[in-house]
Amino acid sequence: MTRHNETALLADEQLVRLAGEAAFERGVAYFRQGQVLGWNRQGNTVTAQVAGSESYRVTLRLNPRGLEGGCDCPASEGIDFCKHCVATALAYRAEQAEQQRLMTGGERGRLLAYLQQLDKDSLVEALAELIEEDPVRRHQWSLRADAVLGVLDHKALKKRITAAFPLKRHLHRYGQVRPYFAKAEAVVDQLAEQAPQLPPDTCLTLVEYALSRLARALETIDDSGGFRFHCEETLQKLHVQAAQRLDWSAETLAAHLYEIAFGDSHDFYPKIPDAYAEALGSEGMDAYLTLLQRVWDALPSLTAKASWSKKFHYERLREPLLKRAEASGDVATILALHQKSATEVQDYLKIAELCIAHDAWDQVELWLARAARAEDERYPHWRRERERLQIRLLLHRGEAEKAGQLQWQIYQQTQQLEDYRHLLELADEYGLATDYRQRVHDWLKKEIDKAPEAPWGYAPQVVNSLLEIYLYEHRLEEALAFSSDRPVAAGLLLRLAQQLGNPDQSLPLYLRLARSEVRNADNRSYRSAIAQLRELHGTLETLEQHRAFAAALEELRTEFRQKRNFIKWLNEAFPP
Repeated sequence: MTRHNETALLADEQLVRLAGEAAFERGVAYFRQGQVLGWNRQGNTVTAQVAGSESYRVTLRLNPRGLEGGCDCPASEGIDFCKHCVATALAYRAEQAEQQRLMTGGERGRLLAYLQQLDKDSLVEALAELIEEDPVRRHQWSLRADAVLGVLDHKALKKRITAAFPLKRHLHRYGQVRPYFAKAEAVVDQLAEQAPQLPPDTCLTLVEYALSRLARALETIDDSGGFRFHCEETLQKLHVQAAQRLDWSAETLAAHLYEIAFGDSHDFYPKIPDAYAEALGSEGMDAYLTLLQRVWDALPSLTAKASWSKKFHYERLREPLLKRAEASGDVATILALHQKSATEVQDYLKIAELCIAHDAWDQVELWLARAARAEDERYPHWRRERERLQIRLLLHRGEAEKAGQLQWQIYQQTQQLEDYRHLLELADEYGLATDYRQRVHDWLKKEIDKAPEAPWGYAPQVVNSLLEIYLYEHRLEEALAFSSDRPVAAGLLLRLAQQLGNPDQSLPLYLRLARSEVRNADNRSYRSAIAQLRELHGTLETLEQHRAFAAALEELRTEFRQKRNFIKWLNEAFPP
């Protein structure tokens, strides 16, 4: 029978005619509620089981004469077309429509259509063969089978976890590490499936055991490819969820999390206590912080010779306590926490900065003095950071002239534009007596005259510093004259060429830059030179400028004719 004929036989109008309006509506409801438990077709006969007050067997026959049906329910007695027959016809019709849709859905759709036509035994046999071919897949399905069949309890899960993370394997290649964690993922995923049914304390114990095995396994496995991440993230999520389900007291949970946070495997857990805020609640969080405070108070102040691990231990204890003190604005506690763990110059500077931020000016000088005593000449940047804080203290005291003098000293050390700008801001805001703009200019010129002559292409810092100031203050004519016969940084020369905006003035600068790039004799520099020439070409306006540009290109072709790649790309960009 054709698809067209079947569709006509199973149309709503035909089913209403056979069953009547009332039985049709009840049959539709049965179908929508999923009460057709399964159907099978042999030839033109469709049989099905339909759940009602009992389970009824339906038989439909599709033949050229029309649709016939009967059921063993009392309403049909094997003869009349009842609501169960309607439900079966609708289920069969929907399945045929889905088959038709899949048939037009490409290779995957046709494959699904074929699989849906297979009987259960054939599907089971095919799936079993596929499972047996892949050890990881076999492991996954074995776990699912044990769970469904009720033979996977927490003791069995622990054994599975042990087997999933074998130790001392010394695996270092991706091809070894990937399958190791693929097998482990199957067990971890099964644990995730079973977790809601397990008692929370049992679940917590299993997750912590799995994390400890993972940590120990990684002692001899190089997982730089990150294949463990799925296991790690799943276990971390399970641990938080299990903690939320526990009925432990606030103090008990806080103590347990503390033991984890400062145990050997703490890196494998979510951040404690932040990730467990919901599980702890306000009472548990207070208990956790109280425990930290008690441990912190019992510790002596850190010494300068303390090991890195000891300093790290102090920092981890201090962080949650600091967060609480900052949230409540408890300045005294904030400073006390930092003071106890301060051993290096950067620690003292941090405390001084905190004192400034919290208006504890009476303590700033003390901490700056301690920072000065801890400074190492090999790291002058810490001295400059201290001096910058000293300037803020001087300004607070109303000693602006001293602040300006100190900022001037900082600029002499750094020659950084930011320090120059800060110096001028101080002078303008506080009306300082010294004309620092002129002082900086005179000093730089003097330093330039003192500097030994440098080879072409090398720019002493002092030369660049003055040119940078010219550019910042838009003193372009001075910048142009200054850089004409001096080696300056290529980036500053390019900024000058761009800011000039006049091709007559910028053309020599662009050519200078291009020559410098080509002399580097590498393809990257060649392309950079051509990009600069393109940029220049885009600014040309007059015929005379275009002629000058063309003449410059010929000079470059002659000068660098042996740089074959450069000449090739130059000719592609600007055909001769």
